[in-house]
Amino acid sequence: MLSDIVARAGCRWLTVIAHHDDARGDDVSRIREDTCAAVVAGYGGERVGDKVVAVGHGGVTVVVDTCAEGRERIATASRRLARAGVVDESQLAAAVLAPIPADPDLVVVLGPATQLPGSLVWELAYSELVFLDVAWTDVNAEHVEMAIDDFLRRDRRFGGIDS
Repeated sequence: MLSDIVARAGCRWLTVIAHHDDARGDDVSRIREDTCAAVVAGYGGERVGDKVVAVGHGGVTVVVDTCAEGRERIATASRRLARAGVVDESQLAAAVLAPIPADPDLVVVLGPATQLPGSLVWELAYSELVFLDVAWTDVNAEHVEMAIDDFLRRDRRFGGIDS
């Protein structure tokens, strides 16, 4: 259902980052395992590390990333790339954003608009943010559709000002 909504909006992919600020240590690992297992069982897809990647209707790629901590995602990508030798910005960007080849246009933040999770370190540069004060476990297709509708009504200037 999510891929249908995303396709109707003209998007090629949707990345959902599971945000769980209250979890610590072993709880985080258990939550990641449970989330990946639930996504694969309920929607299909292939698990790739802490992510589940599924190709839906119309070729829309849906990625569920269970690592909400931006520093951890960058460190993991850096370690993986360091084994290959010299690391540059484009290689790091590709590793952090994988399997998607570009910065996201829209980032849906689950939680209050007064609290920005640390997961958005990389994504903030060229992305629009939509805040939904909804728990991760309560998100449904209607929430995603509302976020996309909000995004489509925006006038994107990429840091520019109105003349």
